[in-house]
Amino acid sequence: MARRKEEGQTYHRRHRVEDKFDVAEAELQRETPKSYKIKIDGLHRFYIFILSLILALTSVANPLLTDFGNIHQTVNLYTGQMMANGHIPYLDTFATGGFLFYVIIALSYLLGSSIWLMIIELLAFYMSGIYLYKIIAFLTNRHGMGMTFTVIFFLLNLGFGFGGLYPIQWAFPFLLNALWYLTKYFAGHINDEAFIIYAIFGSISALIEPRSLIFGALSFLAIGIYNFMQRHFARGFYQLLCMIFGAILVYYTVGYFIFNMGNLSDYISQALFYNFKVFTIGKESFLITIPYQILILASSGLLLGFFGFWGHLGQTSNFKTIKWLIFWNLVFSLVIGIFARSYYIFQLLLVLPFGLILTALVINDNIDYQRAEPSSKGSRAAHRRKHSREANRSYWGTFAEKHFQLPVLVVIAGVVLPIFIGIMSLGLNSERSNIAAYLRENTDKKNTIYVWDNSSKIYLDTALQSASQFPVPSVNTTTKANAQKLEDEILQARAQYIVVNNSENLSSDIVNRLNSTYEKISVTDADHFTVYQKK
Repeated sequence: MARRKEEGQTYHRRHRVEDKFDVAEAELQRETPKSYKIKIDGLHRFYIFILSLILALTSVANPLLTDFGNIHQTVNLYTGQMMANGHIPYLDTFATGGFLFYVIIALSYLLGSSIWLMIIELLAFYMSGIYLYKIIAFLTNRHGMGMTFTVIFFLLNLGFGFGGLYPIQWAFPFLLNALWYLTKYFAGHINDEAFIIYAIFGSISALIEPRSLIFGALSFLAIGIYNFMQRHFARGFYQLLCMIFGAILVYYTVGYFIFNMGNLSDYISQALFYNFKVFTIGKESFLITIPYQILILASSGLLLGFFGFWGHLGQTSNFKTIKWLIFWNLVFSLVIGIFARSYYIFQLLLVLPFGLILTALVINDNIDYQRAEPSSKGSRAAHRRKHSREANRSYWGTFAEKHFQLPVLVVIAGVVLPIFIGIMSLGLNSERSNIAAYLRENTDKKNTIYVWDNSSKIYLDTALQSASQFPVPSVNTTTKANAQKLEDEILQARAQYIVVNNSENLSSDIVNRLNSTYEKISVTDADHFTVYQKK
């Protein structure tokens, strides 16, 4: 009797221990509530804020780092500066960013310094991180997954878009907010009236980065298909009215200013048609740049979600509509990114949020599979030990296993390369400063100049207007029409001064015009440049 009693006590103790393990395991797998209200704890918000602050401080809007900006970033600053001085983007300057993007830059110059843009970038990155966190945490049901991939989002933003000041980075908070609204809607957690807010955020996103219209068009199609499949005809019509109302609130307000500036047709042809007609930003060989861009994408981990998407759908039936929407946004963004015909990788920022969300889903499936896989010996104790090890593994570790820490190398290279180029250009920038000082002393605000260079520094330092719509000859001139327009504007000899970087190639027609209409002048400590003054 005593022996049976002792065995019974041992049996109950063993099962109590096993039950405690099962409860602990269940808690590990239940990191987020199934409600759509994803609560971000204070520590995670603090991490997101610190990462946002780092990206804002390393922006080329920081006067200490402006010289490290590439030609595209400095042209964006120049366009906003000219707008602050009363010149009109899309009319006086060929521009492909959204109207609100340049308005924000112009306001910073009106306030006295581009340093105000760092505050804008801090807010943009912070809100982007918050909404990306919510989307990933909701779809994976794991807060840890949301935090891990939000950190990766910031790291890849640093690698792909070091220095910031790209329209898509300012559009991210509005685009991701709209995506979060749709995620809640397809999960059945949002009222139809909220589509007014969805349309407002989507419209603002498009007015900062016109290529956000890809998301707008695909999401509109997804909503229509979803409502048709659910037989929500009346409800869908009501949602359409809400979206139209929300879009009108934004487009009518902004359109009023664009129409009064007289550049509406130019805005449509440049910010809309040009963006979706011309993907190339450089003139390098497609045979080299396409494999290069694909290699960067694969190394960063963004293609894991693309190739693993079909397998993921085969394992789950939850939230398929929003996942299909994310997938097709990824596909169209990939097309734009890999056809950049350039070694610049900031075009891949378009891919970033969609690729990361799908990659997080694939990684989540991998973790679930590993936790559910029975041990080779089939013993419950070994199975529990395996679950315990998997529970303690970081999500980053699982992600890194797929890529051998290559994302870290992408980030390091993306940061080190522009810094290295900036350091190597210190001598040239010193010469540019000397030329800018000379021009400031010998011109007034009515004079125009042209700088045939791979930087907008002289424009920024002098605040003088370019004699051409294309202030930098290598930006927005990949088409024959734009290249010819640039040359025609130079041949008209409207510039009082023309500054030529001696390493740049000029056509014979421009050389002849310089020799016949301009004369060379001497500027102290500017050996790598030739300065021409109109006779």
